[in-house]
Amino acid sequence: MAVALVLALALALRLAFALRKGLVLDEFHSLFHAQRLLSAGGLDPRAFLETLRMDNHPPLSFLLIALARGVLGGAQLALRSPSIAIGMLELLAVLRLARGGRPATLALALLAASSLHLDFSTQARMYALLALCVTGLSVALLAYLERGRGRDRLLAGLWTLVGLHTHYFFLQYLVGLGLAAALAATLAAADEPALRARLRGLAPALALAGVLALPWYLTGSWTQLTHGLPPGGDDVGALGLAEAMVHLFYLNVRLGGPLLRPVFIACGGLVAALGAAGALALVRDRERATLGILCATTAFGVPLLAWLVASVFPRAGFTWHYVLPSAAPMAVLAAHALGRGPLRAARAAALGTSLAAALLLSVLNLASRGTEDFPGAVRRILAEHRPGDVVVSVEWQPALFPQGMPWDHYAPRLADDPPPRLAMRNYDVADPAALEAAQRVLLLRSKLPESQALMRRLRGAFEEVSVEGYGFGRWVHVFRR
Repeated sequence: MAVALVLALALALRLAFALRKGLVLDEFHSLFHAQRLLSAGGLDPRAFLETLRMDNHPPLSFLLIALARGVLGGAQLALRSPSIAIGMLELLAVLRLARGGRPATLALALLAASSLHLDFSTQARMYALLALCVTGLSVALLAYLERGRGRDRLLAGLWTLVGLHTHYFFLQYLVGLGLAAALAATLAAADEPALRARLRGLAPALALAGVLALPWYLTGSWTQLTHGLPPGGDDVGALGLAEAMVHLFYLNVRLGGPLLRPVFIACGGLVAALGAAGALALVRDRERATLGILCATTAFGVPLLAWLVASVFPRAGFTWHYVLPSAAPMAVLAAHALGRGPLRAARAAALGTSLAAALLLSVLNLASRGTEDFPGAVRRILAEHRPGDVVVSVEWQPALFPQGMPWDHYAPRLADDPPPRLAMRNYDVADPAALEAAQRVLLLRSKLPESQALMRRLRGAFEEVSVEGYGFGRWVHVFRR
């Protein structure tokens, strides 16, 4: 009954979040790729692959979004439906990873309450699928090492194949899980000699997955590696790793204000401490040592390794949603930290407090306008617009994506006859004369630096009447001559 209630609440939160929050710019990038594959003219794989090679991601998530769009339409809930379903599947998978019983229910509840998991299991992106692949592979590896069934070996190969086509960060988790499995087999070899043979038995399945992934990695992936587009995440400063670990369960802590923000940060540290205690308890238990080693590696080892690699090789990239797959094993470890003894009550109180804080922050995320409130920005411009005004929508993003996607998506949905926006050439208007004829300019600006020609042009010829923020780096400016 408790598991069913947690799953029902998790689904309700995710549906409400997906319906309430507007698409963020990264989701418009996913939509662009999906439209290239499946447009009004039908299926166009060549156009899809042409622009996908100019981006930084494998194709699978965009294929799923294109399929959802083709079947369910272009509404934002339809575009987000694959991630919602995938996120719910990971919640089910964490029950198996935690090995059932009370720890499994607690791990499920903690992962379901994570605001990071809530956010990215409701985005039309690839991160929910990345997390499911890592959790699914962990479950398959654990089952195969313990029982040696061919079915689990096949599942390990399938999760590897899917992961390789989902996100390149999967490679780091794959290496981490491979090393963890080898360590577990080595430590247990004295008691279970068959483990080493089972470990060797994994090689054909993983090798086959690698061979099947070669067509993409030798064509699209190689092109992406050489074109020099910066990674999407570069949080590799001194606090980058600490922020990532807090964000595993506490995303957008600023929503707590001066009172709750430090509480959420402290709870992030508390979950990590419980995870470390759980890892130690599992590794000390001979029957559950393999689970402890696998989860400790994916919860702590891979984020640390990925952060170090990105610090040396910036092209590798690092940010908190890249390590979303670490949330599930961290939840499992924290749930197994309770144990027995005089400190059990204190650990239970710590876990309960962390769970309550995570759920509260998820509710605050649901109630907020979001980190990128494009619907609110478009509504503001529609309400402000008068005859003689011109609309400009510009996004600081890779050049392969067209300008004005947020306006083009939301304006027709929020008004019967919305004003057109000016055509763009890169990050400037295509026809500067159209600005010269305007009395006012209504600008929807997404992270465009002040140094760009458009901003210099506007500030030189117009007076800024107002500017209003609609999330991180999203503004609506009103300029008048």
